Amino acid sequence: MAERLLSASPRGLDEVHRSPLAALWSTGEPENWSAGSRSGYLWWPAAGGPPQPHSWQDAAERRLAAGLVVDHQGAVLHTDALGLNELNIRPLGDALYFSARIDPLVQLDDGPLHVDWSAWANLLVMTTQIGDETPFSEIRHLEPATAWRATGGRPERLRRERFEPAWLAAEPDKPPAPEEMVDLLADRIPHRAGPVAIGLSGGWDSRLLAALAVRRPGSQIEAWTTSTDDGLDLDVTHAATVAAALGVPHHVVKPGPEAWLEEHRQVWRRTQYQTLHHGWAMPYARAVHRLRAPLIDGCLGDGLLRTRADHPEVARATSPERARTITWKALSTHFPRQPEVWAPGAGEALADLSLSAFDRVTKPAEGHHAMPVLARLLTRYRGIFSSPSWLLGPEAEVWLPFADPDVITSALRVPLSAREGHAYYRAMLGHGAPEVASLPSTNDPGDRPEPGPQRKTSPAALASLAESIAQSPEVRALLGPRLLATLTDAELRARQTRWSGPLYVLQWASMLARWHGEYSSRLSWEPLV
Repeated sequence: MAERLLSASPRGLDEVHRSPLAALWSTGEPENWSAGSRSGYLWWPAAGGPPQPHSWQDAAERRLAAGLVVDHQGAVLHTDALGLNELNIRPLGDALYFSARIDPLVQLDDGPLHVDWSAWANLLVMTTQIGDETPFSEIRHLEPATAWRATGGRPERLRRERFEPAWLAAEPDKPPAPEEMVDLLADRIPHRAGPVAIGLSGGWDSRLLAALAVRRPGSQIEAWTTSTDDGLDLDVTHAATVAAALGVPHHVVKPGPEAWLEEHRQVWRRTQYQTLHHGWAMPYARAVHRLRAPLIDGCLGDGLLRTRADHPEVARATSPERARTITWKALSTHFPRQPEVWAPGAGEALADLSLSAFDRVTKPAEGHHAMPVLARLLTRYRGIFSSPSWLLGPEAEVWLPFADPDVITSALRVPLSAREGHAYYRAMLGHGAPEVASLPSTNDPGDRPEPGPQRKTSPAALASLAESIAQSPEVRALLGPRLLATLTDAELRARQTRWSGPLYVLQWASMLARWHGEYSSRLSWEPLV
């Protein structure tokens, strides 16, 4: 079966490791480390961290990396402590096969595969699959802070191991001052001679990182911005103002009017049909690929430090179950529940599957004072992280200062009450980026202008969604009369885009139909309801 795995994998694989219990192939050269009797390989670390881990738990938490470790007890395959890395597994016979890509695991045998409806429910409700979910029931995503250990002997056996990252014990008794958090973050931006790019949006994360990077002696910073296809393009407007205030060159990637139509299927494939995010990002990603410089990205900052509408209600919740439900509802506000959107029972089934999975995945955060912050890191950020890992990377070198274990732990020590009105983050901006702290931001409250045309809602883009759904009777069976009518009525279809709910459903249903079409020869389709 290893031959089938290799033949379905990307070209250019080299054997990195082979021993009686494990084999590893890679298209790049993983980092190698050793500590006593242990030696290991790690790949795609989100955090800089110490150069030499001393255990798989250390590599998972301090480097936020996936990897393979060999020691006197056997071989260990591990993911990172937040489950952000795309590491998928499939047990067959007495072996466990793994891959960063799902397709090679699909090709391991010729037997039928099944739809994981919980994964597809969360793709819509959470905008990404969560926990151990992938689109296929037989293929699992390795969960946060988890490993599989193979041991020798007769018979050989596999067992799962887990640990609790240090940030789960973060208490609010001694929270860092905003100035301390800024200093910590500045220290986590790598030092590199020569040009460095930064992805500059209209929000706070990237402007803070840009200001910290520019302040370094001899810095050569250039800013890159693109349209997020929201019809407002405030990111472009605000980023230009920030770049001018910081005195850095500013480049804007302007996608064409039909860029979403032209690019979305490639985005879906690169992210392996696992998130509804980033449909706008491919032109920007290709521009980053051409850079001969690392790119600083603000991923995780927003989730770690901003306040959210559900925080006060969670703080008042009378039980952990109630707290989780509040946060799940806050994260699923775009999910339409109107009966006419869904076939009988479909909407309720999707909601039940999503809430059940959310409860299970966020269970480690139960009782934590910053539960809603952790809940977002453990769920939605898996999809958000696919931009630096699967769109910007692996072609580009991406730096993620917020994805540092000390930054994460420090942020989780900040009480929810200290975040109210964004007070804590605003104090960070005032200390770390005073020249741009008060400039207009996409985080500012207040009325927004009426949105203009969006690429994802152009007539041609909507027609493409409708066509793919119309060609799949299995997917059409999930939809109610309101959305079924849009498949043949362009005017009605356009009216559905005036709020995000029906548009999300059309995009989700189109992705499901495309995925089903791509794998139909292998799928044993069991209806949702």
